[in-house]
Amino acid sequence: MTGPAKAPADRTYEVTLPDTRRIVSPEPHQVAVLWRDVTGNELYARGADGLAAGDVVFDVGANIGLAALFFTGLVPGLRVYAFEPAEDCFACLKENAARHAPGVTPVQAAVGAREGTAELTYYPQSPAQSSLFPDEDEDRRNSLAYLANSGIHGDSARAFLAEMHQGRRCPVRVTTVAAAVEEHAVDEIALLKIDVERAEQHVLDGIGDACWPRIRRVVAEVHDTDGRLDAITGQLTRRGFDVETGQEPLLAGTDVHMLLAVRSAVRSR
Repeated sequence: MTGPAKAPADRTYEVTLPDTRRIVSPEPHQVAVLWRDVTGNELYARGADGLAAGDVVFDVGANIGLAALFFTGLVPGLRVYAFEPAEDCFACLKENAARHAPGVTPVQAAVGAREGTAELTYYPQSPAQSSLFPDEDEDRRNSLAYLANSGIHGDSARAFLAEMHQGRRCPVRVTTVAAAVEEHAVDEIALLKIDVERAEQHVLDGIGDACWPRIRRVVAEVHDTDGRLDAITGQLTRRGFDVETGQEPLLAGTDVHMLLAVRSAVRSR
């Protein structure tokens, strides 16, 4: 991945991915890590297994669109609705989709338990950690563990973190999965991808009984505080999904886990 160059628009940088595609990002130095986290994630790849052209993916917590680019690269012809509330990230998501994935529909909104507005804490130096439910202590612990697993320790790690978690608050629109299904006239969600920094339970709570049968697969990052991973696993199991969980090696020692849920009827096809 080549280094960043300032793009024409304010607050964005041009970055070249390993596959040679040029994208834009509001923070260029973490793109390589984010791309590796997406493309090297076994559960993301398995979540996309069996998808076909015309299938619908909901990318909740789309950031700058790397997961959307990954999924559409695996399965050309997917229809992806990519939800991202942060203004800077959303601008980059729109540009990246226009350049490389015309089947992606960017939606500037957070996804939660009910429609309305909420306050997002946005971290310009670490946009992927922006959250409706910020927890600086947890983020710091997770980041220190991740950096240690990457071979970065001591003063270098502390200096990196000093700037990473300087955030600003901004109001954002909140929709729900159920509302988005109706708004975009979606019959079935082939894959619901969730990466929302501690808001994952709220996303699931906004699906609604009538909408659950329309969902075939869920792949989610889950912050396992207060038994959240077990609670979400149980919820999905009761909804008719076979669930498995795992943790990437670089996330060992953090509370961040991955979850893949496949509806039993889909697995038996």
